[in-house]
Amino acid sequence: MSMGDLPKQPAKPPDPKELGKPALTTQQVGCLRFSPCGRLLAGGDYDAKVQLWRVKDVELSPLPALAGKQHNGWVDAIAFAPKEELFFTADTWGRLSCWEYAAWLSDESADKGDSKVSPSPQPSPSRERGPEPRWSLDAAHDGYIRQVVVSPDGKHVATCGRDKVVRLWSLDGKLKHELKDHREDVYALAFTPDSLALVSGDLKGVIRVWSVADGKHQRQMDAASLYKLERIQDVGGARVLTVSRDGNSLYCGGAVPKSGGFVEATPKLLRFDFKSGKLEQELTLGEPPHGFIYEIIDHPSGFIMFITSGQPGNGKLFLLKPGEKDPVFTTNKMPNTHCLAAHPDGKRFVVASTNGGSNGNGRQGALKNGVYTGNHSPIHLWTLPGESA
Repeated sequence: MSMGDLPKQPAKPPDPKELGKPALTTQQVGCLRFSPCGRLLAGGDYDAKVQLWRVKDVELSPLPALAGKQHNGWVDAIAFAPKEELFFTADTWGRLSCWEYAAWLSDESADKGDSKVSPSPQPSPSRERGPEPRWSLDAAHDGYIRQVVVSPDGKHVATCGRDKVVRLWSLDGKLKHELKDHREDVYALAFTPDSLALVSGDLKGVIRVWSVADGKHQRQMDAASLYKLERIQDVGGARVLTVSRDGNSLYCGGAVPKSGGFVEATPKLLRFDFKSGKLEQELTLGEPPHGFIYEIIDHPSGFIMFITSGQPGNGKLFLLKPGEKDPVFTTNKMPNTHCLAAHPDGKRFVVASTNGGSNGNGRQGALKNGVYTGNHSPIHLWTLPGESA
């Protein structure tokens, strides 16, 4: 059962609770995503690896990372196919890879007798490297792939990047459409629930709507309030897009940038009527150090979940009812909350933060025994109120 199939929960203030201690990583994580079956969590690392965890009731059990020559740069985008046991990873060098993940679940499903997870016809993956990808494209984009998403009907994969291009692929890696109307770095993508349209957003806050069938540009929306031209650099933009589960609203997340050097920005959420393109709500939250909105989830319990990450080490988790101004829940106990993913059962979610007291910016404290340690991303597992995981 997908999150979209779940009935809405009674209208009551949510009160999420963190489950146990965070799962530790050795590197910073740029993206987290659950498999549709909910038994696997994948995270993209800044050392060109893909971390994997088996999802237990109240814990994350680490598996060997997917490593080797499959990726060269940061793995900053991951997406699972909703109907096939496949997931897609993309990096900052422009490589897009497709993986089969059933083998990672076969041992656990056999132990538990879980008939919902199909047994893998492949041998168990190597404990050192993991399986080879089903396919890889070395130059799916010219440089940084910002996001990869799969259509709800499971037929299309969309990618976007710093080369100002949006591309639509089939699940076997064949290019179907190349969308070139953007004039800036494209940060964000979202399919509509019916899989008929794809939405993209760029650095200057231009949001475009495309037909999936023929790749034609249909219309655009204005999120320019999320962009700032500074003498040092352009900052801001439409950083994340989410179409509501009923298809009526488009949520766009970013910030109101204060400066273009040491970037400080106030988180900002925009809500558009998707059919008319009319901006229905502008909501700023917090102060300039709180930074950008990086993930938005329309949860079936009737609220919007999103996170922020800012300078220096500021981060918050928000739960907001659509149309309201004040969040029904917020916490800043996790510094720089840069990744968010909701479990398919609707009862749990994970947040990746940055290690407390991080020294990944070159300060002397980052050196331990002559080795530069950098930062890592604790993965926090949360449960929602009134639900037992």
